[in-house]
Amino acid sequence: MNPSCARTITIAASLLTALFVWFGVQPAALAVSTSVSDAKDGILDLNRWSPRQDGAVILEGPWEFYWNRLLDPQRLNESLTDAPITVSIPAQWQSYSIDGRPLSNEGYATYRLTFTLSEASAAHPLGLYVRNVATAYRIWINGVRAMDNGTVGMDAKTMVPRNYPKAGYFQPRPGSNEIVVQVSNFVQRTGGIWESIEMGDAEKIAALHRNEVLLWALIAGSLLLMAVYSGFLYLFRNRQISVIWFGLICLAVCIRSSLLGPSFAYVILPGLSWEWGVKLEYLSEIVTLFCMAVFVGRQYPREAVRFAVPVFGAALAGFGAFVLAAPAKTYTQYLVPYILALLLPVYLYVLYSYIRAAVRRRTGARVNAAGFAVFFASVIHEILYYTGFVSFGGLVSYGLLFFLLTQLLNLSSVFSKALTRSEMLTNELAKVIASQEETIRSRTASLQELNRKLEQGNRELTRIENVRSTLLADAHHDLTTPLTSIKGFSKAIMTSVISEEAPRYAKRIYERSLLLEKLIDNVFELSRLQTGELEFQFQEVPLLPFLRQLTRKYEPEGASRGIAVLWEEPELPPPSSAEIRVVVDSYRFERVFANLIANAIKFTPGEGVVRVWVEFRPADEPEDGRAVIHVADSGIGIPEAELPRIFQRHYRGLSGSLGQSGSGLGLAICREIVTRHRGEIGVISAPGQGSDFWIALPARVRPAEIDGELAEEGDSL
Repeated sequence: MNPSCARTITIAASLLTALFVWFGVQPAALAVSTSVSDAKDGILDLNRWSPRQDGAVILEGPWEFYWNRLLDPQRLNESLTDAPITVSIPAQWQSYSIDGRPLSNEGYATYRLTFTLSEASAAHPLGLYVRNVATAYRIWINGVRAMDNGTVGMDAKTMVPRNYPKAGYFQPRPGSNEIVVQVSNFVQRTGGIWESIEMGDAEKIAALHRNEVLLWALIAGSLLLMAVYSGFLYLFRNRQISVIWFGLICLAVCIRSSLLGPSFAYVILPGLSWEWGVKLEYLSEIVTLFCMAVFVGRQYPREAVRFAVPVFGAALAGFGAFVLAAPAKTYTQYLVPYILALLLPVYLYVLYSYIRAAVRRRTGARVNAAGFAVFFASVIHEILYYTGFVSFGGLVSYGLLFFLLTQLLNLSSVFSKALTRSEMLTNELAKVIASQEETIRSRTASLQELNRKLEQGNRELTRIENVRSTLLADAHHDLTTPLTSIKGFSKAIMTSVISEEAPRYAKRIYERSLLLEKLIDNVFELSRLQTGELEFQFQEVPLLPFLRQLTRKYEPEGASRGIAVLWEEPELPPPSSAEIRVVVDSYRFERVFANLIANAIKFTPGEGVVRVWVEFRPADEPEDGRAVIHVADSGIGIPEAELPRIFQRHYRGLSGSLGQSGSGLGLAICREIVTRHRGEIGVISAPGQGSDFWIALPARVRPAEIDGELAEEGDSL
């Protein structure tokens, strides 16, 4: 339930309380007895009474009283042998006595009141407001039957009990007026006219009755609203079981309030008998007592007495069963024991629990204790009323309504505090979220970067795994042929099949072992290149002196085969004071250069030529560009169909043409090394026209005088 709803209910209840006070004041103003009445010779003198100015008058008497006689006005005006006694009302029959003996509250009787009015007082219609008369009555005014409630009878079988306030109206006459009332009671402990009868201006009596009905209807409606509110509150917060008991208290008191005061329940439900109305009155109070004991225990469990609720529950259930089984005539006789043994102990227990909780400063205990103290005072007043010590009652519903309003105020306060706390936590959470947004964004970016690295690592692992698989396949493929040859030659020597030519076959075994060793080294190196495990030591070097030195280094190898290895000085666009510089790993680059020179010599017939030369291709900036290194031969050339596969593993397309053999991994290794230099490698060739292998590397043109500085930069690379 929304706390704002609770505040709305509290405000509405406060307005209703103000209405109750206003309506409660109106009957009091009308019910004030005038001081202009007087009794002379058994006649009530109201000649000085003005109904419109003085308000209502209470008809206390003197009344003529005829015990065990049901007399109508006609018989009363005849000469009677029975002498009446003079009584005052309100009073129960047992407070009267005849010949020194008190009367019983069971029986029947006739009352008669004679009063006089002035001509001014009798000029306008008057009204008679009759509250509680136990338990059926019939009224004549000036010989005209004016009001009935129930059926008057001389025994329990002939009478029909009915007892709720009614208003009747009549036109008075100047001078003497007469009211005759017949009353019978055989159904409850109280008998007679035991609440006052008021007479006044017809309009004011009608307003008195209307206001009283409206007041009690508002009380009952407010209690019903509280009960419904508690039910919805429990549905939305089912852990608050105490609100269910609070709602049951409200519902029980609502039912009881509809049966008390003007008793409008009998008007709304005309089929409701008086017997069952009284049972409902008692049972609703029993339920109220039990629920109140449980409710305070739920509110303040540490202050409650553990065994109190079971004891009270058993006692109240027993009395409730007695009320259901017995007639009102029986169980109403036990009103005083019920009050002393059950009602007072329960209320004292609740008051004790609230006071104890207030002393211990429990939440809302002081407000609850104050509200229940007011309610308890109204209960004591009601007990005094029903036992005849005070003349008016009906304050219990007001006191209980006040107590329930304090409970509702506490509930509203609790939920308002909860809402305030929730709003504060929401604001704090918003601040925390705002302060963490940057951290969340940063961590999200970090997670995304980590995810990217993980994906990259996964791709790298996949690539390495592929390289590993390829390495195993290559090793098996490349090692099978030389091993087979070695095994075959060795077996032939061992079995003396080739004993005369053993030295020649031993030489072949040695050559195959060298080939096998070279093959293993190449496979291992290529795998390390592909997985990135091989580290390079880059440095910036002048390209032309570096290549000139390498070419001269391999000139003797070509000369041994009758092939000339020539270095051709290039014609370059930069001035003579500048040099082309490249960043290379000298050892790895020499490996590439040596492989290209060796292949050129291998596939070039005798008296051939291998040329080494360089060209510079400038980029957008004149000082930057690419240096293209050429190793060209006059050999047999390469068919066009084989050019796309020449840098792949195991390429041996030309090896058989000149009786040469190899591992087929040299050019693949060259391609990997050049790629690590951020360069490219390629070939231009045709059969019978030789081959031109070229390497393109990033290059820069720098002045020759800063060789030392550039060399240091190359070393740092």
